[in-house]
Amino acid sequence: MTAFQYAAKFVCGKPSADEVAPGVYFTAINVHNPTERDVVFRKKVAIAGRREQLGPVSEYFDARLGRDQALEIDCQDIREHAPSREGFLKGFVVIESDIDLDVVGVYTAAGDDGQVRALDVERVRPRGM
Repeated sequence: MTAFQYAAKFVCGKPSADEVAPGVYFTAINVHNPTERDVVFRKKVAIAGRREQLGPVSEYFDARLGRDQALEIDCQDIREHAPSREGFLKGFVVIESDIDLDVVGVYTAAGDDGQVRALDVERVRPRGM
């Protein structure tokens, strides 16, 4: 049974509609194993549908981290697993693990000139299952 679940928000790409401010959005979700043992966890991508419509959800994908190792899930990774080929994606990467992990979202947005206009870092708290 999975003990911890994390729902990390993502925003990736350039919007073509008025749903967010014009620009280019990037997300990088960092996952760290703070323990002294290897951990196998699983992740899936849940796309948020526009205008209150339900979005598609991917299958789970397994991942592994050794002790004190970390990995990053960025927009390219999200696109590879997402059950959508739209240019602009919003939704959640859902991570499930038997142990408590460090999960941090790094969010940046650039203007049309390509320069970073906004940066935010947010720790994603686990939800007990």
